[in-house]
Amino acid sequence: MDVRVGTVEEVRRDGCRIVEVDGRAVGVISVGEDFYAITDRCPHMGASMCAGSLGGTMLASRPHEYVYGLADRVIRCPWHGWEFDLETGRSLLEPRRRALRTWRVTQQDGDVVLHT
Repeated sequence: MDVRVGTVEEVRRDGCRIVEVDGRAVGVISVGEDFYAITDRCPHMGASMCAGSLGGTMLASRPHEYVYGLADRVIRCPWHGWEFDLETGRSLLEPRRRALRTWRVTQQDGDVVLHT
């Protein structure tokens, strides 16, 4: 089932729009030209991920070397700061154990469409 989220302009303006899919909240997030869809509940304690912040993170690097990456692809839980990759849904701290479910999102005829 495909879910129309809104027009491209509306979703970009909002930054994050929450829709219901099979009884669960899904956040559709606009980042530049791209759209991502994730479960809107943090697996830690259930906070709304769309209420969190979006940014990047420090990447693994050599000693005394600081490398910033994943710009605008990391979403942080507003309650405890857990970080997740928007593209994969994987936790940056425990990528094998924690994740947000992700969905494919496309643009069709000026609308943002979530594919379930």
